[in-house]
Amino acid sequence: MTVLERTWLVLLAVAAAGCAGATATLQNRSIPLAQSRPSSIVVYPFAADPSDITLNQSIIQRAYRNMSGENIDAQQIKLARDTAENVCLEIVSTLQKEGWSATCLERGTPPVGDNLLVVDGEFKDINEGNRLRRLVIGFGAGASSIDASVSMYQKSSDGYQKLLDFTTHAESGKMPGAAVTGGAGAAAGAGAAVIVGANAGLGAIKTYKSSTGELGDKTAKEVVDQLNGYFSQQGWMQTQSGT
Repeated sequence: MTVLERTWLVLLAVAAAGCAGATATLQNRSIPLAQSRPSSIVVYPFAADPSDITLNQSIIQRAYRNMSGENIDAQQIKLARDTAENVCLEIVSTLQKEGWSATCLERGTPPVGDNLLVVDGEFKDINEGNRLRRLVIGFGAGASSIDASVSMYQKSSDGYQKLLDFTTHAESGKMPGAAVTGGAGAAAGAGAAVIVGANAGLGAIKTYKSSTGELGDKTAKEVVDQLNGYFSQQGWMQTQSGT
């Protein structure tokens, strides 16, 4: 088998194995306080505990942070907040396209009005993984992941009723690394094997906006899918807002 043929096999493996996965697990579902379609949806950026966030553990990244004097705790907090804001905005944007009046509201700000839905959640874990290990070794090594717990409430004149509880899990795709080059890498030497493997996976890596950015989008999609499942069950799936 020629080097070119091996390269094509690597690229095909990247295409087949490089898709990030996301799942949602229903925990609890209740009937609404009011049967009429809610007037609007409020979404809060998910809460996050910095102690549950694992930054990129690659040696290169650690060395960079040590030399630059960056504060890791500050990075953890920024990562959590940025991810929470992006997920919130992505959820709201999708709901608006589906005909809902939806707003991303700052945490601590009470929602105003009756017969509206409130979506809130908490990140259980945000793990950036190890980019270098994922690139060179591949097949899930050093994978990134985001886990969240999400709830939806209905606010009415009678108070709040929790309608939905579920968890989400998103993880980065499994990408082939140096080991996939096989004979081509071995023939050229160990150093060349790493370079060939890295270059083969680079195209797939570039499709990721960032470890948490891509997974945040997938988390938002799982949240919206769960909400839509509930809306469909209640007959709330109108495509025009306010109808």
